[in-house]
Amino acid sequence: MDLKTKFQENITKPFYKTENPIRLILGVVVVALVLGTLTGYILSTKSSDGLKSAALSTRTPESAQQDTRTFKDFAEGTIEVKLLPTEGEYTEGTHSLIREGAVSVALTSSVVDLSLFEGKKVKIFGETQKALKEGWLMDVGKVEEVK
Repeated sequence: MDLKTKFQENITKPFYKTENPIRLILGVVVVALVLGTLTGYILSTKSSDGLKSAALSTRTPESAQQDTRTFKDFAEGTIEVKLLPTEGEYTEGTHSLIREGAVSVALTSSVVDLSLFEGKKVKIFGETQKALKEGWLMDVGKVEEVK
């Protein structure tokens, strides 16, 4: 063997012999999991005053009716019960808010018992939902009686 062949042989030697590629893949996966977990931990404990989420609050509402961030839409009128739909007919909401000179609002709520306010003039706070049939559908979160 001459010097030229020996020199080329040393240059072209593989850096790592992969006799068992599964071992190499498993090692890469384990290293990735450890580094990912470490990165997640560091980022979760890092405090940044400028990047606080709006959803996180120091004070939580005592009830859903006090949550003014979720229930930011409002309307005023008289609550009436909706008639039960005939078979095969689709209806949205359980109650209607009748407003003078404006479109009525279909109402639904899992937080407030709307039957307690039937026939009363009220101001409702809620979140507008996507309506398929009605002009305006609102999920009610707070009701204030208007005198």
